[in-house]
Amino acid sequence: MRPRLLLPRGDLARPCSPAIHSTTTRFFTQSASLRVGVQTRPQLGFLNVPVTTQQYRYLTTERKARLKYDIKQGIKITSYFWMAGACCFAIAFALVQETLEARYPSPHEWSMLSRIFFRGAFCERDQTDPSRTTDWVHVTNWIKSVVDRLEDPNIDGKGLKDAPSDRPKGTKDISSMSENWRRGYYEAMMLYAKAAENVEKWVTDKTQNLTIPNDYVIGPSNPNPRPLPNENYRPPKEDDCVPTFESPNEIYMRILCTEGLTNRQRMEAGLAYATWLEFKQITGPANIILEDAVHLAASEQALLTGGHYPLDTKSYTLIDAAGHHPSSNLLQSITALATFRARNGDVSSALPMLVSILQARKALPTSDPRRIPPLPQKKQTWAGAVLALLKEPPYPDPPEDGTFPPLRDAKERCEEAALSLHIGEIMYTAKPTTNNSNNNTSATTAHSHREEGLGWTREAVDIAEEQLRGLSNKQSAMAARLTCRECLAAGLENWTMMVSRLARDEKAKKEELERNPDLDKQNKTSWWSFWGQGEHKQEDLNRWAAEEKVIAERQRRAADLLEELATGNRGFLSFLQA
Repeated sequence: MRPRLLLPRGDLARPCSPAIHSTTTRFFTQSASLRVGVQTRPQLGFLNVPVTTQQYRYLTTERKARLKYDIKQGIKITSYFWMAGACCFAIAFALVQETLEARYPSPHEWSMLSRIFFRGAFCERDQTDPSRTTDWVHVTNWIKSVVDRLEDPNIDGKGLKDAPSDRPKGTKDISSMSENWRRGYYEAMMLYAKAAENVEKWVTDKTQNLTIPNDYVIGPSNPNPRPLPNENYRPPKEDDCVPTFESPNEIYMRILCTEGLTNRQRMEAGLAYATWLEFKQITGPANIILEDAVHLAASEQALLTGGHYPLDTKSYTLIDAAGHHPSSNLLQSITALATFRARNGDVSSALPMLVSILQARKALPTSDPRRIPPLPQKKQTWAGAVLALLKEPPYPDPPEDGTFPPLRDAKERCEEAALSLHIGEIMYTAKPTTNNSNNNTSATTAHSHREEGLGWTREAVDIAEEQLRGLSNKQSAMAARLTCRECLAAGLENWTMMVSRLARDEKAKKEELERNPDLDKQNKTSWWSFWGQGEHKQEDLNRWAAEEKVIAERQRRAADLLEELATGNRGFLSFLQA
């Protein structure tokens, strides 16, 4: 049988015609120069451009290798950036720590973490950013960590001993430690006590682990609690709260009972403790602590001067003895006691003490052969300056122990001006002790006290301005400049207030005389006029108004001295500063 050719049905119906007659012919090329003598060419299938929706593989062998290379390079470059950033951060941190170490030196024998916490606490205490205040909670936590590490024998307290059992709990005996260690421990404890004063009323809610001031606590001791700023916590109750930090009283007592401190350190701790007690209005114990500080300084000087006790034990005034000037510790402690009594109204006891201190300061020597003069500093070369940058700054030498009398230099003269200023304040505000039935005598005595206080204030302003104009802007004179500047500013302020009050009284007296002219005649004919009292002279009525103009001129003249910015040499980079 003859086989049949099986063709599609559509092909049977299609007429057989050559492809060259197709009207949809696609040319292999559109260039006319390539089609010379040829009208059309057959369209071959392998020359056609494929058109399909098929997805091709993306991760070929070459692409995988390329991706691996790109990923490795990205990780490598990112690592380089992170390492560079870490190096920059480490350099910046080191520079900051070096700056803080120069400002707040710490003993080199401490561990690095203790020293970092120590610097951070002092830096936060002294922060000068006007947009924020000191965070005393952070200061307390940092300095408490320092104290805990110093008292831990496994960290920085190797060789530290406990004080006898009769001392407050936690008191240490640091006499076996080095001098630098003891000085750093004392500074840390004093800052710890100061920080505890500012966070005394902070409590911790045990149920929420929340530390807040006790103003937000609900309880009998706080009937009007403040609303919590954070709504995520519920208001704490007093029964659920405990004090967060140690009491300042306990810290100060630990400092005063610590074995191994110098007398000056004990005295300064006692003065700070008395100031805290006075702030808490506990005046009785504060007065006792100040008296103990005075006796401590006097006993120390008596031992050094062969048994001569330089103090009157009843009035606490200095005894003038030839060749025995009071020590710095004694002058500082008596001044603190006198100003404390003056603030609490005991003017009759405070004035003799201050006057005796002022007389003793004016008799101080200008030189003392017992003092060891400082060694002259060698001029540093460029190589030495570069090597100094690579070395850790040395821990400063211990300050004077206060057993020698201070020298009467510019700073001491500024202290004399400050004493005159205190005496003027006390004299001006002192109330007359005469009988109240005699109003004329009482008013005359009060007026006399005011004028005498005003005279002391004028003298203080004159001394402070004279010393401040004579001081240079060198770093060695900055302490004296600061003392004189503060004294001059306070003196001008007190002088202004005193004269303004006297001027108001003067104006009221003139208006009263204008309303009642017979009052002036009555005062002139009174028997008090025999002693020159009761008369209203015209020059007296215009005196205080004229003195107000004098004060305004003095304030204008002293304006440049009261500026905080130093006008001296700021170094070779001063042209970069505004």
